[in-house]
Amino acid sequence: MKVKNPVLQAAVLIGMAMVIAIVANGFAARERRLVLPGYYPNALRVPPRVPESVPPPPRVEPHVPVTTATIVPTETVATTTTTTTPATTTTSEPKPAAPQETKPAPGVDPLAKFTPHPNQPYVEIGGADAQLLHAKGVLFLDARRTSVFEEGHIAGARSFSVWESDIDDKVNALFNERSDPVEQDKAIVIYCSGGACEDSHMLAEKLYMVGFDNVLIYRDGFPDWEKRGLAVSKGTNP
Repeated sequence: MKVKNPVLQAAVLIGMAMVIAIVANGFAARERRLVLPGYYPNALRVPPRVPESVPPPPRVEPHVPVTTATIVPTETVATTTTTTTPATTTTSEPKPAAPQETKPAPGVDPLAKFTPHPNQPYVEIGGADAQLLHAKGVLFLDARRTSVFEEGHIAGARSFSVWESDIDDKVNALFNERSDPVEQDKAIVIYCSGGACEDSHMLAEKLYMVGFDNVLIYRDGFPDWEKRGLAVSKGTNP
């Protein structure tokens, strides 16, 4: 039966198109499937915490030495005049002392000073603190590539290469391993090659985003550990 009414014909065509679209959407892969009204699979998923911005350090203006002049009066005796030149003195501000790694007092838990810092993703430490934390069994993570890790790494450290595809799986597995908030507050030390290497800082950001608030970065990294003659392992195992 032919439908002569143009409006009715358009309605029939639209209805057939919708039926075909719904059927095709049902057979489509999940990542290509259109989400129908009322279907919200991520409604209860909590988005990852966005780290609070840390204000930049205050700008320090370059110091300009201050020169002061002391004028000594001249004395005149008979026809002889004695003139002295002004004496100048230069004052400069003392340079701030470099931060020192303090040793814990006797009877105090040496790990007590490494407290959680929820307002920043990481805190940098030196070689002496890294050695102390390692001796106390704190978890060490190596952010370098796996091939470099196998050539030599801090004994007991796990390979967490920030540049490899499985890094997110490793971070999530570590979070599940330490799902208890008490475990998440325990210190974790991350290192890479020191110097200009930023791999450890990138990994620290990932751990901070999932909820770890006590991440420490061994700023001088593996080269400093070797110079100190400390324990080193090779291969894929920690």
